[in-house]
Amino acid sequence: MLRLAFLLLSLLGAKTAEADPVADFYAKKTITIVVGMPPPDQHDNDARLLAKYMGKYVPGNPSFIVQNMPGAGGMKTVQFVATNAARDGTTFAISQRGMMMMPLLRYPDANFDPTKFTWIGTRAGETSIVVLWHTVPVATIQDTMKRETIVASSGGGADSNTMPFLYNETLGTKFKVVVGYAGGGDMNLAMERGEVEGRTGWSVGAMRGTKEDWYRDKMVKVILQHGLRRNPELGDLPLAQELATNDNDRKLLELFAARQEIGFPVFGPPGIPEDRASALRAAYMKVMQDPGYIAEVRNMKVDLAPLSGTEMQALIDQIYNSPKAVVERAREILIKNGAMPR
Repeated sequence: MLRLAFLLLSLLGAKTAEADPVADFYAKKTITIVVGMPPPDQHDNDARLLAKYMGKYVPGNPSFIVQNMPGAGGMKTVQFVATNAARDGTTFAISQRGMMMMPLLRYPDANFDPTKFTWIGTRAGETSIVVLWHTVPVATIQDTMKRETIVASSGGGADSNTMPFLYNETLGTKFKVVVGYAGGGDMNLAMERGEVEGRTGWSVGAMRGTKEDWYRDKMVKVILQHGLRRNPELGDLPLAQELATNDNDRKLLELFAARQEIGFPVFGPPGIPEDRASALRAAYMKVMQDPGYIAEVRNMKVDLAPLSGTEMQALIDQIYNSPKAVVERAREILIKNGAMPR
């Protein structure tokens, strides 16, 4: 009888150990990755590649689909995640990193709090660049301080709609911004057609991931980089903050350099149950180590230096603890140039 009792207890313990509420929840479910930009765009590339691999690492092996929700430079997606997305762990998003600073700048429509999102990770921080079409008679960033240069923008709080105005105010460039393009693909087409002369706030990874031939065949010129550190791939090309002539300008440019570390942010709505949030974060980092995923990232010619959800949360908290004076100056510059309403 004693042996039988021990056997029954052992079987009960094994059954309890095998029970996994996260796997039970995700079994036969579909997870939606919402993308803030339309294809062709690196955000879309990242989402589709993540959807291909992540299902095998989430307990219960759910299927994945990608849903594009462009609008206002990525704002539509972020607002959706903040207010309407399911908070059960079946929806998360990839959108423009610039959106994550809009509440800090008190953008009127930015009624969300990035510090409250469920942060899952990012594939890599990014180096922002200024890119001009090869026929444009501009060779250096200093040339744009003497000549008006027309650049494309998707509007809203996207890098393409904030960085040119910040450069104009801090470095003395003369960028003229044409707003209204749906995403990166449309901005690239505008360059090819001669509607605009270039783009600001693009990233090295996004350029190589979507237009490697442009980079290889020198169809575009990269004249400035912007990040916390120089990208070795760009050689001696100056960082924006290195060109600042005073401390106030340098601090402002450093704030937006920190934003580049957000990269291609992967985040869910607030309130996802902690066990499911932990499972999504763990699965994301396992994807980052998957040999097949790594090979495909290398083929896309983009960086792979992932940050975990915990690291992303710390980065967002750091940005939101920036000096008030620096943030207010950035806000006034954007208001002055029509990049955001007061």
